[in-house]
Parts: sequence; C-alpha cells; structure tokens
Amino acid sequence: MPRPRIFRRITKEPQIRCFKPEREDIDSLEPIEITIDEFEAIRLRDYHDIQQKKSAEVMGVSQPTFHRILTSARKKISRALVEGNTIMIVGGDSITDKKRYKCNICGFEWINPKKEYDKCPDCKSDDIGIKVEDEGLSNEDSLLQRRSFGGRGMGVGPPRVCKCPNCGYESPKTQAVPCKNTICPECETPLCGAN
Repeated sequence: MPRPRIFRRITKEPQIRCFKPEREDIDSLEPIEITIDEFEAIRLRDYHDIQQKKSAEVMGVSQPTFHRILTSARKKISRALVEGNTIMIVGGDSITDKKRYKCNICGFEWINPKKEYDKCPDCKSDDIGIKVEDEGLSNEDSLLQRRSFGGRGMGVGPPRVCKCPNCGYESPKTQAVPCKNTICPECETPLCGAN
C-alpha cells in the first residue's frame, strides 16, 4: 500500500492561472496543467533563487521530493514553450497558513511552523517579522466566508468562475466540469478558471 501523499505548503495562490500563446490552432492543442505545488516550487527556486534545501523546508517536503516537483514543473513549462501549448495552473494537495514570516526588506513571505527563522531565505536580511492574515476575523466571520454558507470562499479549492483569456467573458463554474471544457460563446476560446 503506498504512503499517503503529504500536503505541500504554499504561501499564496497564484494571481493568474492560465497562460495562453497567440496562435490560430490553439484549440487543437491539449493544455498543459501545472499543479499548485509545482508553481510554488518554481516560484521559490527559480523566481526567488532560494536553494533547494531551504525551498523544500519552506514547502514542508523532503529535498528529493522537492527536486521531483521542480523537475516535473520545468519539463511541463519547457514543453509548453517549445510546442506552444496553453499553461493552466490547477489545484493540488496543498495547504496555506494565515500566519507567516515576511521580510521587511524584499517582501518575501514564507511559512514553516516547524522551524523558527532569524533571516530571510531570499535576501538573507535579518529584518523579518511575522504576518497574520485576516487577524480581525472571528471564527464566525470566517465560517460565513465559506461557499457552503453563501460566502465568497476561503481562497482554496476550484475556481469560482470560468473566464475567457481572450475577451474576458465570464460564466459560473459548473461543479466537476473543468473550465477548459467550456468554449467562450463570444470568441470560441476555451475558458480558464478564475476567482
């Protein structure tokens, strides 16, 4: 029996979940899906240039696991760049935390409840602090934010709407149906998930 999959820690959801090249035959190509933990690995190692050992520590996984996630993400991105496919960032087994470290010099934010830090992993500054998101919300307020209570959601899970990356058309997300399976009625482009 395989070991249960460990939830990967991510700092925040990506702002944009779909990248689409300009080409006429884009509809005939299968979009390439990058999981949110692969996005986080690229963000930590390639964007912030944090060493693999520290990046793995921040995501709460071992270094070999982090290396596998990063290699998978790089292969998918390189394939999309060479073949001209759409890149979609989709959900994965990940968790976020409201309490996190923030560097006051470079603005880098990270989470690791198992370790205390005295320096920023990105710029090595010792001017860091602890940031708590939604500090003023009570448990009752956060419950009301849940979609099951009619709120706008907690910022995790599937997207709320499907949006056309070409013309901006939006339609409500249908449960269990990926946005990419819906075609924009205005410009016939596959839709992407958006919040």
